Amino acid sequence: MTTIEDDEIDLKALFATIWRRKIAVMTFTVVIAFVAAIFAYITPNVYRVSTMIEVQEESNKFGSGLGNMDIMSQAFGISGVNLDNEQLVIKSRFLLQKALGYLDIGTRYFTNKHFRETELYKNSPFIVTTTFIDEDAYGARIKLIPIDQERFELKIDPPSMLNPRVILRKIGLLPSPEHAPVIYEGTHRYGELISSPWFKLKVNRITELTEDEYSFSVTPNQEMWEMLQENLTTSLASKMGSIMIISYEDNVPLRAQEIANAVTRAYLDQEIESKTAEADHTLAFIDDQLNAINKALQSSQKNLERFKQSNIVVDISQKASITTDKLSEYESKLQELDIQESVLANLQQYMLNNADISGIALGSAGFANQDLVAMISDLKEKMVERKTLLVEYTELHPDVVKLSESISSMRKSILFTIDSSLKVIQQQKDALTKIVNDYKRSLEALPGQEQKLVNLTRTTMVNEKIYSFLLEKRAETAILRSSTVSKTRIIDSALLPKSDEQVKPKRALIAVVGLILGFILGIFYAFVREFLDNTVKSQEDIQRLTHIPVYGMIPTVKGKKFNSIFYEAFRALRTNLEFMRSDKAHKTVVVTSTVSGEGKTTVSANLATIYAKSGKKVVVLDLDMRRAKLSEYFDLRNDKGLSTLLSHRHNLDEIIQHSEQDGVDVIAAGPVPPNPSELIMSDYAKEMMQTLRERYDYIILDTPPVGLVTDAAILMHQADVSLLVTRYGYSKKEFVRGLDRLVQEHKIDHVGIIFNGVDIEKNYGYGYGYGYKYGGDKYYT
Repeated sequence: MTTIEDDEIDLKALFATIWRRKIAVMTFTVVIAFVAAIFAYITPNVYRVSTMIEVQEESNKFGSGLGNMDIMSQAFGISGVNLDNEQLVIKSRFLLQKALGYLDIGTRYFTNKHFRETELYKNSPFIVTTTFIDEDAYGARIKLIPIDQERFELKIDPPSMLNPRVILRKIGLLPSPEHAPVIYEGTHRYGELISSPWFKLKVNRITELTEDEYSFSVTPNQEMWEMLQENLTTSLASKMGSIMIISYEDNVPLRAQEIANAVTRAYLDQEIESKTAEADHTLAFIDDQLNAINKALQSSQKNLERFKQSNIVVDISQKASITTDKLSEYESKLQELDIQESVLANLQQYMLNNADISGIALGSAGFANQDLVAMISDLKEKMVERKTLLVEYTELHPDVVKLSESISSMRKSILFTIDSSLKVIQQQKDALTKIVNDYKRSLEALPGQEQKLVNLTRTTMVNEKIYSFLLEKRAETAILRSSTVSKTRIIDSALLPKSDEQVKPKRALIAVVGLILGFILGIFYAFVREFLDNTVKSQEDIQRLTHIPVYGMIPTVKGKKFNSIFYEAFRALRTNLEFMRSDKAHKTVVVTSTVSGEGKTTVSANLATIYAKSGKKVVVLDLDMRRAKLSEYFDLRNDKGLSTLLSHRHNLDEIIQHSEQDGVDVIAAGPVPPNPSELIMSDYAKEMMQTLRERYDYIILDTPPVGLVTDAAILMHQADVSLLVTRYGYSKKEFVRGLDRLVQEHKIDHVGIIFNGVDIEKNYGYGYGYGYKYGGDKYYT
């Protein structure tokens, strides 16, 4: 007998399982595909627009002719462009809110057309203007239902009970809202001021309202930055290049174009504003210094003029003149060092007292140390990047932690550089002070009047040199400010996409995915049902569960065509039984099953009919006295039968009934006795069986199920052939598996299985075959 190992994959069984559940598989496929098609239809079109910009490196506008002393140009110079940082800047809340200043998208208008929600944007037939909107009403859908040309109904529905948030609040998984839900309903006129605790607004009609219902939502324009951030993407055209692509997706093509261009404009404007702000800080610093030096210069000039007017001025000797020039030069350098020292000291104090260094002007820092300009600029970029990350992540996110550590390290480096610069400046001041003191001592040898003239002249010269130096720097800074342009160049601006150029949804793809998903779910359902279904479904199932051979398969009756196949199956069963070896002249056949409902009575009756039609004398006995069905099948009486015979109330001839239509003698079960097992096992029952063997060629015994009572197992010892009926989709596999144990324990010979109720169209097509299986164990023979 053919068996299948547990670890083999039986492809035939797999396909048979799918075929048996083909209706469920097709239902899942069609339903899921239909749902996917509906989803694809109602999902609004999404359009994508893109702008392309080139982020260029900043070049020195004045060339190299100004040398290393060009503090202002170096303060604004950047050695390279970090495009990753620039992408974060573009998606930052700061820049998106700046872009929203060029737009008006806070009020959104909607309507439904052909079961699909459509956003009207600037095509709305009415305009809503608000003077107040409560925070709880941000984004709430407000329905507008036109009544006539002058009036309309305004409504805000309460939250639906099917809303997931409402359900979670009901069961206590979400906290209850602090305020009452936003609910409103009223009838108003166009142009009327509508006041409620939630809003104050006016609705002005622009054109005729042709739809039955509209809706709108109001959110402050500057609060729409989250929508922009969600739909905005940036990418690089190439890894090594400096071209960036800014893309925006929206279900309104015009709004997508306007937002993309507004973001690009905001990026360029903030860059220019940042540079201009730095120049303004530097100019303010220089102007403060100029004011102080100008006052000192005017004072020294007045003092010199008064001295010359009140004294007879003598010429200063050539040696004294040279000494004065040198002394004024070194004193000018000392004053420049004082300025640098003051800037560094203030910068050091600011960084020690403030975590945010956005208030530091790079131009003023350039007076003291050129290296600090680049270091502070880098630190500012890192801090902006950290703020951008904190919009989406917490302080403990790995990227934020890594950036915080980098910022801390850079702050330490800047403070170390400032401290080192201060020490170098102090050393330079000490050296210059020594030189200045030496020159001053050399001038002390001059006559008193000439010495005083030298001092006044020297002071005036020092102030003039410092003033000239500051004027030069101010001019350079002013030129830089007036010529400030963005380092970013727009290559392509956003174009308005056409109505058929949507990027989402891919409707054909959604439908195909729905079809495939439905088919997969259908197959999954089929195998789950098959796994949970513990009934036999095929002859192969029986062969895997037991070694008892299958003597025949009985199909279900469906019309005349299958009716003929049904009787042909019993003829095949009769043929199989004829080939069994038996030394007895008369054949006694026991028909039983594992449980009730498997069709043993039907098999018994039809097997008897087939034998009778072949000219044999056949009697069929209903031994299932607890649930007698045989008399009903032959449409005979059941008021007397085996129970009355074995209880000696009737004799054998009185209980035998003849079915004229089928040509079969029938002994009904009779009234239900209190002790059917004892009656069947009585000696009188054995005498009855002996008498029947003498009268009939075949005796068919319809016995109780072997899984419920022991009557059938005892009678199977007295029979020539025992047939165990199992039913397609009904008999439990564990019961069929236990048949081997039953046969071996009771040592029953000549036993076989009848597979009843087989849907041959579903399982075997229109072809039908029968076979007789022989085995090696004794109860097969």
